[in-house]
Amino acid sequence: MRRHPSIFMSIAIAIAIATSAAACGDKATLEKARHSLYDADFAIVYAAALDATRNIYPNLDDAPGAGAIRTSWHQVTFANNQDDLANPAVVSNGNPTAGMVNGQTGAMTPGASAAGMPTRLAYKRYFIRFDVSVLGGRPWRVKIVGHASEWEPGAAMPTELHGIARPPWLEGRTDALTLAIFNKIKAHAVPMKEEIKVDPESLLPKTDVAMFDKLPPEAAKRLAHVRDACTRRQFDVLRTDLADDIVFSLGAEGNADAALAIWQADPDAIEQMAKTINAACAMDGDKIRCPAGMVRLGAYQLVLELRGTDWKVASFVKAE
Repeated sequence: MRRHPSIFMSIAIAIAIATSAAACGDKATLEKARHSLYDADFAIVYAAALDATRNIYPNLDDAPGAGAIRTSWHQVTFANNQDDLANPAVVSNGNPTAGMVNGQTGAMTPGASAAGMPTRLAYKRYFIRFDVSVLGGRPWRVKIVGHASEWEPGAAMPTELHGIARPPWLEGRTDALTLAIFNKIKAHAVPMKEEIKVDPESLLPKTDVAMFDKLPPEAAKRLAHVRDACTRRQFDVLRTDLADDIVFSLGAEGNADAALAIWQADPDAIEQMAKTINAACAMDGDKIRCPAGMVRLGAYQLVLELRGTDWKVASFVKAE
């Protein structure tokens, strides 16, 4: 059956109203909604989330057992917005009124197309959908994740937009849905505990200098620092560990910047450097070799030397 245009108009109006509420509404209320949990039975929270979502995006699937709500893709309607007309393609004789029916753009009938009449202007189309989840235990958290996609004229399917391609209007519509759900169940809202911000670097494993207990303390610290920089691919940090004239290839002139450029292009060398720094490192006169002694053909060896008052990586080469 053919859907009545009023259905699509109702959806567009609902989206516009909700978006306007998010953009122009009380910012304090929006912040409260973003940082609220809901102290009520699961059924109450889920029903509120489902009802508020369905009011704006009527086509959806719900799975109460998993606490999940997934909307279908809904077309985003712009009111004469240039974002909706980002890729106009004029066809058939360059007629600017091609495809106009009673002064408005519309699809041509097969008969009109067959008769050689000009087709309409083709524009990009944008779509939006949401994944809404009721998570945790009481008090419950409502998580909302928005998705946007773009359809190009001639494409079989829309393409989802990620990263910097995500449109700016997605956040506003996500805020609108967040507010709509909050308004349904704000009587049960309780503040979410402030999340403790943790430096991601602090979660990464660090080399224990105790594994180099037979080496000078400052040399042990340098080896641990080099190993961690290699593991994390922190080339700028690794540069501080290298002697300016580090030997990185037999027969080549020592140069730290050239060495880093080559290692960035060949990550395997950096992986091998991290592997060579282990408990097998040992003093060899006034140098430290990792591993100690002679190495087998094709294996790497790292050499640490005292330059002034600092221990530096003076050599890292493959035995050939």
